[in-house]
Amino acid sequence: MDILWLSANQLGYELLKTALNLDGIKVKAVITLAPDAETKMYDGISYSKWEKFGIDLHLIKQINGEKALIQKIAPQLIVVCGWRQIIGKDILEIPPKGVIGFHPTLLPYGRGPAPIINSILCGLKESGVTMYYFSAGLDEGDIIGQERFAIARNDHASDVYKKVIRAGKRLVQKHIPLIAAEKAARIKQNGKEATYFDPVRLSDNLIDFEKESLETIYKKIRALSHPYKGAFLEKQGKKLIIWNAELIE
Repeated sequence: MDILWLSANQLGYELLKTALNLDGIKVKAVITLAPDAETKMYDGISYSKWEKFGIDLHLIKQINGEKALIQKIAPQLIVVCGWRQIIGKDILEIPPKGVIGFHPTLLPYGRGPAPIINSILCGLKESGVTMYYFSAGLDEGDIIGQERFAIARNDHASDVYKKVIRAGKRLVQKHIPLIAAEKAARIKQNGKEATYFDPVRLSDNLIDFEKESLETIYKKIRALSHPYKGAFLEKQGKKLIIWNAELIE
């Protein structure tokens, strides 16, 4: 099965390593963001890392302007992992086996932006990664598979990110061969059970000791730590970013 890999972040980079070891799977090309693209990734990686795979590499600014390129690559399946642009219907209809992606929650819970950050802010004790078929709606497509993991009370964003990578690798190993064999599951999501995360704004990173409880501040520090921009204190025009913290009872 010929695959087009669409990714611009560390998660997609790590999962590609796993996909390249699957029998009967050929990654024909990788599409990633050009350095001057308007879309930016918190956890983005340099294009030079993608080059080391020795796979046909394309640097683009906007995926929906690349229909001709994707038709030329002619993938049977497009794998999306770490891509902050909405993919239009014209692109979704190109590969005969569809377009699949990964969302770091147990869908239909937690649709929408910043799932790792929001999972920690919400105080979740368990989360996971969902592999699903892309559709026109926001994270609404049929589920292929899910992998669960625990979120410990002292886990920071980097800890959860590592768990997301491990879960994603298991999904790739198990389900991409099933997609190739046309044996993969397609489980419709129950829209009535869906919840949605709010976008995280830069102002949300500011720590306010007067208005926020210590528990809220602790969650904020954990959630916004690496690879994100960090929670910070600000006084007299100076900023102090706190990357790691411990809450002492």
